[in-house]
Amino acid sequence: MKNYLTLGFICWAVFVTNGQNVKDSLTLQLTAIAERSQLPGFSVAIVSKDTILYSKGFGFADLENTIPFSEKTILNIGSVTKTLIGISLMQLVEAGRISMSDNINDHLPFKVVHPHYPEATITIRQLATHTSSLTDGKDDLLIERSYLFQGPVDFKAHELPQDYYPYFQIYKENKDIPMGQFLKDAYAKGGKFYSEANFLNEPPGSSYAYTNLGATLLAYIVEQITQTSFADYTTQSILLPLKMKNSYWKINQIPQGNLASHYLSNGLLLPNYELITYPDGGLFTNVDDFSLYLIDMIKGINGEGKLLKESSYKELMSNQLNTKNFPNTSFTTSKGIMWSVNKDGDNISMNGADPGIVTYTLFTTKGNVGIVFFTNKSFYGNDTLEPDFRKIRATLFQNVRKLLK
Repeated sequence: MKNYLTLGFICWAVFVTNGQNVKDSLTLQLTAIAERSQLPGFSVAIVSKDTILYSKGFGFADLENTIPFSEKTILNIGSVTKTLIGISLMQLVEAGRISMSDNINDHLPFKVVHPHYPEATITIRQLATHTSSLTDGKDDLLIERSYLFQGPVDFKAHELPQDYYPYFQIYKENKDIPMGQFLKDAYAKGGKFYSEANFLNEPPGSSYAYTNLGATLLAYIVEQITQTSFADYTTQSILLPLKMKNSYWKINQIPQGNLASHYLSNGLLLPNYELITYPDGGLFTNVDDFSLYLIDMIKGINGEGKLLKESSYKELMSNQLNTKNFPNTSFTTSKGIMWSVNKDGDNISMNGADPGIVTYTLFTTKGNVGIVFFTNKSFYGNDTLEPDFRKIRATLFQNVRKLLK
């Protein structure tokens, strides 16, 4: 017995040592990238179906005050937030409270009618797959009216990266209004922001066109059915069940000093901001908390998730743009429900980009592993930043097998 325990302890010690060596090596590799990069800071995580294999931050969350970026640093995660809309929708589908084929107007307090195809029905599935023919306005500028900065943004054109000035002219005029009113103003005839440019000149269900406001409209339908705010609903139905205790919908909920600063691609520091259309990009979280969410997505595909039935997870993560759902349309892209899906259906991903942030997550259904990446700097306007991200992503995947051992 004594010899057995000694041998077991030695094997355990070797396992721990090897695992720590892999983590140390990965940390050195990522530190080298961080030191060469113009990213102020970033955090990453690698997860398996069962646990967080690695999580760490690099660089600075706040350059001015030299606050390190850690795995606990909180950041708004942009469009990765939309995946919670998909979970919420499927929970209501499971409960029999909504159907993917429902007319959206059956669940709205105002009417949304396509001005070019007034007899056409816009369905829940179309909103969930960005095939509704709704847009973010002419030149996608309508969605910019959603940003509410908590400090002055009256920057001069020369202070901003190229092409950013028109956005900031909008930002400085924005006023807070209820999300439902914003959507009504955008899509109901007679609304303050209503325009035929808010709709594609194609019938619903005939083409794919990514839309933030369309996703938010789906979240608003969740509110109408549950009779609670999307923030409260998702807190109770997603964040708390997964023990995501460091995830928030409002800046004033975040413990002071935990939120990363935001930098444009030229290094310009921005004030913090929230979104009127917060379900399309306004969740604040960190890589440790988000890893719990990603683990549940991977578990869900394997029939072990906490939030949905196995069939619902698989529906979320499978290509919806097929002849079964759209018999009269042939799509050249593949798309899950608020997730991006490759054509083979084995890589599931989502990315986010907003002023001063870029986020990315991907998991593979074959390997049951995933990665998370958050940074507090925009890429647009700086050609050196995306290659740095690609190096980080490649480095994470190169070490997955070693960590699994």
